[in-house]
Amino acid sequence: MTIAPDSPLAIGGLQLDRRVTMAPMAGVTTPAFRRSVRRWGAGLLFTEMISSCGIAYQNRRTREYLVCGPEEHPIGFQLFGAEPDKLAVAAEACVAAGADLIDINMACPVRKVVKTGAGAALLGDPALAAAIVRAVRAVTPDHIPVTVKIRSGLRSGHEGWRIVGPQLVEAGAAAICIHPRTASQLYRGDADHSVTFALAELLPVPVIASGDVGSRADCLALLDGGAAAVMAARAALGRPWIFAEMLGGPEPEHAARFKELTLFVEESLIAMGSRAIGYLRQFWPRFRASGVIDKDAARSLMGAQDAAQLRASLAALSLFYTGAAKGL
Repeated sequence: MTIAPDSPLAIGGLQLDRRVTMAPMAGVTTPAFRRSVRRWGAGLLFTEMISSCGIAYQNRRTREYLVCGPEEHPIGFQLFGAEPDKLAVAAEACVAAGADLIDINMACPVRKVVKTGAGAALLGDPALAAAIVRAVRAVTPDHIPVTVKIRSGLRSGHEGWRIVGPQLVEAGAAAICIHPRTASQLYRGDADHSVTFALAELLPVPVIASGDVGSRADCLALLDGGAAAVMAARAALGRPWIFAEMLGGPEPEHAARFKELTLFVEESLIAMGSRAIGYLRQFWPRFRASGVIDKDAARSLMGAQDAAQLRASLAALSLFYTGAAKGL
């Protein structure tokens, strides 16, 4: 039976009204970004990856990641670390901050994370991975599910998913999200979603598919293959309406897309101040690729050095696009 992207899904005690979710992305999924994709239909949202040690040691910048607004619910807070006690402390802080779900990152392949024993390194230590889930589950209220994101394995031939997946569920994970590349692949090559489907067959809990989700066709193929839900990640940068498209809606008109860009920029500037200038630079090539701005506009926005310059560039573009639409 075909599962519709807009059909409900239960993850533990959390009831979702759709099966298209936003992936947690370090350096990307700020409150402004989360509100942007929510406006276009993303169901469950996620914070950036949050250091459990940073929370346990009361790091001010790390604790900023716990801030979320009422319009961002339901929202999952994603933690990483390799020490069960510190992850438990961090989970309690996330619950106090309003988390609807706690996700544990056992997928990040970045060296500075893996060398601490966290992220994808936990695929090589199933006992510790399970101990982390038990520790977090022990301090998390029953109505807030604990989930885990994993990779397929550490390297080619290592079926970490098959070994660690069942142990995570036995320890209390209410769902598993899998990005079916190995840690050694980083983000190269194609995601092997035959692994996703095999994991869905193996486990009694929802399996959420991540990796190479860039269209409604991708979404439907993953749901048809056995995934309970899908996560869009990099494909949503500069194209937040991908969620509306996966839900069956048409691509929005240019005016609506440009309006979203300007709203996203303004919310980023208000929330982040001068830090938003650097943060937003990763988005200009993406908005260009999605057809919202052209090469010259992207160059102008990339060159902005402060909020005043950025707002001035956007105001000029708004006049240009409005005139172009009227045939002036």
